[in-house]
Amino acid sequence: MSQSKDFWILVGLTIAIIATLILSIYTSPTYTQKTTYINSLILFIEVLFISSATILILWKGFKNFALMLTIILAAITSLFGIEAAIIASLFTYITWGFAFSIEVLLAHNGVQGAINWFKKHYSSRMFSIEYKVFYPLIKLMHFLLETIPSKIYKEPILDFDPDELYTAMMNELSKQ
Repeated sequence: MSQSKDFWILVGLTIAIIATLILSIYTSPTYTQKTTYINSLILFIEVLFISSATILILWKGFKNFALMLTIILAAITSLFGIEAAIIASLFTYITWGFAFSIEVLLAHNGVQGAINWFKKHYSSRMFSIEYKVFYPLIKLMHFLLETIPSKIYKEPILDFDPDELYTAMMNELSKQ
């Protein structure tokens, strides 16, 4: 099947679903049924919009991660409420923060793969912003990966100087 034919099948299905829901609203005998179909139509359109926007963003690339996160949080808020959106934001911060922290600590210890990863995915400005945002998690990750194991196994702690790391990474990223 060609991509154009697939696209038109999806458009046709979308129109058919919307038409069915509108027809159901129009022909429903009771108020409760009408409101149920209206809510279903609204939910379908929300999901359609959010999935379409997400697909467009994925197609363009991950450069606009903040926009994608906003769309996802809007969907979570509309479906599950503000509490769920706060929890999703917290989990996103923790997940990406720990990934960023591990890469930062690897780069600090001279792992060339981590340094190349930062060069590929970050500009100096973006690194600076994320470094400041995830600074508490960088410190926590250093504590979990260096301090605790060094106390347990009686090994020396690797030196960690956040200012030195920041300066070195900014120098590496400005060379691009």
